[in-house]
Amino acid sequence: MDNSEASNERRGSQVAIPDDVKSRLNELQHQILARLEGFGWSVAFVRRPLFQDQVVVLFDPAGRQHAILNDDGSIEKTTDVQIR
Repeated sequence: MDNSEASNERRGSQVAIPDDVKSRLNELQHQILARLEGFGWSVAFVRRPLFQDQVVVLFDPAGRQHAILNDDGSIEKTTDVQIR
């Protein structure tokens, strides 16, 4: 990794998908994620901004579309999440 790549990495030592990602989800998110995984969707990463709620980002099976899994179990397909 060169210096330009390292300077773009804001996560520090945190991994994109924590090992305990499912323990961080509430019951509604668990239910919806289980249904979506049946259709091939998966957790792409979990954004954890300081002093804000985490944001769970999912990718479709083809990896072309992303969505946010909200706390209330709803899905936002039209998002302004910046993906690098």
